[in-house]
Amino acid sequence: MKTPGNSLCRHMLVAAFVLLIVAICRGNTLASSEAHNAKPAGAWNQFEDPFEHAFSVAVPQGWTVRGGLFRLGYSDERVMVDVRSPDGSVAVRLGDMAIPSYAQPTPPYHTREGEVYDLGAQAKLIVARYRTGPEFAVLYSQARFHDLCSDPQPDTADAGFTVPDYIPLEGAGKTSAGQIAWRCTTPDGPRVVFAYTRTVQGNGIWQAPTIVSFIAPPEKSALARGIALRMAGSFRLSPAWVEHQKQMDAEGMQYQRLRQQGRVAAIQQQMRQFEAQMQAMQSQVNSFESHQAAEAAQFQSFDNALIGVTPTTDPLTGEQRDVWTGTKANYWVNGLGQVVNSTDAPAAGWRQLQVQAQ
Repeated sequence: MKTPGNSLCRHMLVAAFVLLIVAICRGNTLASSEAHNAKPAGAWNQFEDPFEHAFSVAVPQGWTVRGGLFRLGYSDERVMVDVRSPDGSVAVRLGDMAIPSYAQPTPPYHTREGEVYDLGAQAKLIVARYRTGPEFAVLYSQARFHDLCSDPQPDTADAGFTVPDYIPLEGAGKTSAGQIAWRCTTPDGPRVVFAYTRTVQGNGIWQAPTIVSFIAPPEKSALARGIALRMAGSFRLSPAWVEHQKQMDAEGMQYQRLRQQGRVAAIQQQMRQFEAQMQAMQSQVNSFESHQAAEAAQFQSFDNALIGVTPTTDPLTGEQRDVWTGTKANYWVNGLGQVVNSTDAPAAGWRQLQVQAQ
């Protein structure tokens, strides 16, 4: 049996979560008219969300396009649009269905990163301390591309541009944006990887609503950048869907109140209908990733990356940075910002990072 304090904590968290979602959706209404005025240039088509008709976005003609709005709860809706060039060498993605919302560790409940904070049909949150936009960009790019890439090297030349926020965040709390670009080796040759993320934090909840990423051969990185910018700038939410989501949030709050009160019988019919919709969406999610195992691996790889980092401080610059947790005792950085995990310095010119107490 839940204690009154636990129930109150959960109820307050649910309320904060829904208010944050609604604030983001309201902000989107303002951006919808601005994005609608932008006309696609060249050979572009309009892609509309096939599931709830929630949004439209310009996509390059002749490219493979997959995605939509994936609903995993009343207040857990995730946008992802993935486009791939005809030869398969360039992939650009807007959003990511694998990225949930996060609950910050709140003693005495849910203090271990990686735990699932289960709000039933409303949403499922992952417990994790807040990451800034720059930190999240590093984690996300590693999680998405580490299976494809080896020998990653920093690439500042491909990070020198600004990505528009296709989901604005007016009034949604503290925000932070960051981006990263690096080069790596794949079975198909060298590639440039790019990720831009914006995170927002408020009332114990944080999210990464804006995510733009791509992978491309170095000679096609400018093409990938142009497509990413065009997609982000043309993204438009449907005003009718914004109103629909407000209704979903209201129904989700009603469901959560009854759930907290233990009045399960009162919501059984409502839950049967909603669960049927969620099962249909789960089938769509599974088919998107070609099979269920691939989707599960995508979720797990990001969870592993999120909790598998070590916070450090550069004693020379005072810069704080998260590095991927390694098996060796120490972390070393050189003048190019490259980090190596090893017991001893790799060579002259490498300085040791100080591991922060957690």
